Amino acid sequence: MTADSTTKRPEPIRHVLEHCEILDHRAWMEVVLSPGHDVTDADLLVFRAGLHEVADWQTKPMLIHMRSLLGVSLEGRARISRYRHPTPIAVVGSSPLDEIIAGFTLRSPSRTEYFSDRLEALRWLGVAPSH
Repeated sequence: MTADSTTKRPEPIRHVLEHCEILDHRAWMEVVLSPGHDVTDADLLVFRAGLHEVADWQTKPMLIHMRSLLGVSLEGRARISRYRHPTPIAVVGSSPLDEIIAGFTLRSPSRTEYFSDRLEALRWLGVAPSH
């Protein structure tokens, strides 16, 4: 066994949904939203079902990549603002619109923060790589 093989991280388990992908890193989850998409209430219901497919989802902090969304429907905003995730959520975006859209998540009862840097978000979640 080489030194490289002992430090390699296992590949995340991928859950591919219609407008996003959930990557299960075992200790945390990473959600990658489809770029240029308008999020609807139906999308959020599909996401919730996909989330429940992740083993021990309720114990894992979540990182969400906004990826230049176009918007969120009124029904979607209402659902997001009511959602309570049991662990912290870090939202990463790269545009002013991402930050505005993330504001709906930040108003939810979940412990949520917005970041423009993925590594900062991972540090805040307590899951940043050690090297």
